[in-house]
Order: sequence, then structure tokens, then C-alpha cells
Amino acid sequence: MPIPLRLAALLALLFTGLACSTTAVDPRDTEPPSTEAASLPLLDPGLTIGTTLYGGANVDDLDAEERALIDTAVARGLNAFTYYVDWADLEASPGDYTLDTFTATLRTLDRLGVRPFVNITVGDIESYNLPDELSDGSGGLADGIALDDPAVLDRFGALLDRVVPVLMENGGFFLGVGNEIDARLDGNFPGEREAYVQFVEAARERVHAIEPLLAVGVTLTTQAVREQSRTFRSIRSVSDVVPINYAPIRDDFFVEDRDDIVPDVRDVLAAYGDGPILIQELTCPSPASMGASEAWQRDCFERLFSEIEASDQVRFASVFTFQDFDESTCRTVRDLIFGDELDDLPDDVAERLADYLCFLGVVRSDGSPKPAWDVLLEAAAARAD
Repeated sequence: MPIPLRLAALLALLFTGLACSTTAVDPRDTEPPSTEAASLPLLDPGLTIGTTLYGGANVDDLDAEERALIDTAVARGLNAFTYYVDWADLEASPGDYTLDTFTATLRTLDRLGVRPFVNITVGDIESYNLPDELSDGSGGLADGIALDDPAVLDRFGALLDRVVPVLMENGGFFLGVGNEIDARLDGNFPGEREAYVQFVEAARERVHAIEPLLAVGVTLTTQAVREQSRTFRSIRSVSDVVPINYAPIRDDFFVEDRDDIVPDVRDVLAAYGDGPILIQELTCPSPASMGASEAWQRDCFERLFSEIEASDQVRFASVFTFQDFDESTCRTVRDLIFGDELDDLPDDVAERLADYLCFLGVVRSDGSPKPAWDVLLEAAAARAD
């Protein structure tokens, strides 16, 4: 049965470049600009280990048992957290800033001793996350709007004037302005690439005028890195650092065999080229439908952390994600993202995709740790040592 085009694109994006090749690509001349921030001076030397909560949840939303797990991880050496926020959540209309939740979240992390990697997901996979008057309502740009419009650049710059001090007051070390937008710019909308590049460059310059040591960039897929895509090369030329998301998942939505995990991640790191590497999302799912299990997940993280710890380049890796969805939330997320379109897929493909979304955590939905939780604690402790 053919997969509907819109869903086919989303399926490809969810798993874009996640171990779809084991052929290393020679790095090209894609050096970032020469800035103080490019060496990540705000980040401690060596490897920093973090995690995140899927779906925009806040650490303050966790119950006592789940919060105790986070506290334990922090005590063992986990000291970073990936936090995603939409532009509209910070400024719903021009000049109407709503930073209370953002500020409270970063203050909570700071009290924990956890440093934030913040991504304002202006571009997210195939879509833009923009305030209403800049958006067409379906993930594209409103008529007559381009991201390099001076008015758009000035408006986002004014937001950064408010966001950057909050980030710096609470231990931030990186500010992202997009997530996996190469899926759109290397895909169906290459004509928007230059405007996005100009947007990133303007954002970096605005941030550096406030805090020269804060690194700015856009997280891209491993496919963009492997292929040295136009978007990877263009974004890298205006970013201090280009973070990546990594998961050893094949393009048929099954996980990699255990013995293929290390060669695969080595290929990605080699393709990246020189410079520090930030892994915004380090993912090892656990559903049986994908050929995984909780034991596979444990082994996956063991192998990835062993390889990452041996690398001088990787400075940050954030486990994606802390906790599985419960059954009710899982159904809600599936319906929100896919609606009825999963019904148009072959049953096994639909099952793998739905299970992927729901079983990403190293902690079960009931708050009990999976075997991979101990791997995270060991990696955090090794970093602390």
C-alpha cells in the first residue's frame, strides 16, 4: 500500500539519516566562522552529559519519584539539559513577551546544578514554528514573509535581547535557532535556504553583541552531515557550532544490529569534520516492534557512550529522552501528529512508528528505571570523575 505523500515525508524526517548509511564521507571545507564562542568556552572541558523531557515538559512537572531520579542523576554527574521552546511561546505578538515559563524553567535547572542547552525551534524539520502573523498556519511562511526580511530579523533580535540575559544568568552554553531544518531546505524548499542562513547569521551576531562567548547554531540531521548537504555547509558557515541528532535506526525503521552501532556513529563523527560536536539528541529506543528491547537499548547506550567518551570532539550528549509516554499520552501524541494517517500504512510500519514515539525513554512511564538508566548514571559519573 503506498504511503501518503505528507506522511511519507514525515516518516522520512523522523528517521532521516539515522544510520541509513555506513559509508564515511570526506569532510569538505565547511569551517565555522572564527569566533570566541566556537570553542564552547562556557562549557566545562571534556564531555558533558545531559537529558531532556519529550514534548516540552518541565522538570517541575515530574512527580516526586521521577524527580528523585533526576536528583540522583545530577548527584552522579549529569549536569546538562536540552530545553526546546517555540518563538511564539516567548512572543505571541510583536513586543508581547511571555518569558515567565522560560525563566522559571531555567531557574529550576540552575538550582539543580543543570546547565541548559536551549533551542528556539524557529525551523523544526519540515515546518516553521513562528508567531501567527509570520506563519501561513500550516508550517510555512505567511504571504510576503521571508526570514531575512529586516523587520523579521529586528523582531527576533529584540527577543534575543531579552532571552540571552536569562540564559546567561542560568548557566546556558548554547542557543539553537532551529532543529533538523535541513529536511525542509534540502528537500522541497531549497529556495528558502539562503534566507534561513541570513537569519542564523543575524541571530548569531545579535547574540554575540550581548554575550560573545555564547555559541549559536542550528541542529541538523546526521543525513545532512553524512552527505555534506548544501544546508549543512551553508548553516555551518554562519554558526559557531552545528549540533546533530543521532540514533542508530535504519531507514526501514528497525534499529541497527548491536555490532553495527559503533561503526555507524564513527562514520557520522568522521563526516562532521573538525571542531567540537554537540549531540542534542542521543537516542536508543526500546520497542520490540523495531527489533529493539530494553536490553538492546542498554547495550546501545553502552556502545555509544563508550565511543563518545573516547572522542575528543564530542563535548555534549543529551539522552533523548528521560521517560516514556504513558498509554493515554501516547495515544494523544499519535493522534496529534498523525491523525488517521497511520491507518493508511502497513500495520507493521504503523506499529513501529507509533512505538518509536512512545518508547524513547530510559525510564518507563510508571517511573521505574529501565536497564539503560544505569548506563546513563555510569556515563554521568565517569564524566564527573
